[in-house]
Amino acid sequence: MPASNDFFTPKNSYDLDELVECGYGRLFGPGNAKLPVNNMLMLDRITEITADGGHYGRGKLVAELDIRPDLWFFDCHFPGDPVM
Repeated sequence: MPASNDFFTPKNSYDLDELVECGYGRLFGPGNAKLPVNNMLMLDRITEITADGGHYGRGKLVAELDIRPDLWFFDCHFPGDPVM
């Protein structure tokens, strides 16, 4: 069971700084899920979270990643034919 957290207030969007804090366990508190950190955090922001959205009405999350040519995965996947 996730730890109780008196300082957290649910939101419907998160910016990059908040996502990084989540990766280090500082957004939702100890015992709660964390996002990946550094290069494996492939999100720049979460723009929408709803508990009743989505095709089946069971929740929806919309996230964005700003695609730039210097992103790490383009150099290694695949050389000469970069894909994400």
